[in-house]
Amino acid sequence: MNASAAGQPASGTSAESYDGLAALGFDPSVPSPARMYDYYLGGKDNFPADREAAEQALSVVPFGREVALANRQFLARAVTFMARNGIDQFVDLGMGIPSRPNVHEVARNIRPGARVLYVDNDPMVCAHAEPCWRRMTESRRSKVMSAPRRPS
Repeated sequence: MNASAAGQPASGTSAESYDGLAALGFDPSVPSPARMYDYYLGGKDNFPADREAAEQALSVVPFGREVALANRQFLARAVTFMARNGIDQFVDLGMGIPSRPNVHEVARNIRPGARVLYVDNDPMVCAHAEPCWRRMTESRRSKVMSAPRRPS
């Protein structure tokens, strides 16, 4: 049985990486918008349920991949514009599974002291973001795992 058939991500991350996430609501058999978006972008952090749901959506909106790619390009352009115009604090609501360039990478390319608050309610998204957060300067990072409509 291959990794995908076993309910593991397409490649890379192993199922062991997700131990403990079940208590937070992680279920690889239920499609996740963040993992579907990762699939559209060509990422590896998605499961069979995500790929199946994404393909169903693409059957209705065949240009969905192009929309996802255009969205990432817009994000980079918008952050670049704001940073060039003096903005040095950013909030990324619904950050999704990290994909390059990240908000902090774009912002800090222009404003090295930029701060970014990443917010998401998907436990797998937050687990994937942990290594990225650890690489960021302590005083320049913040994260929140929460549902914005249900603040703690």
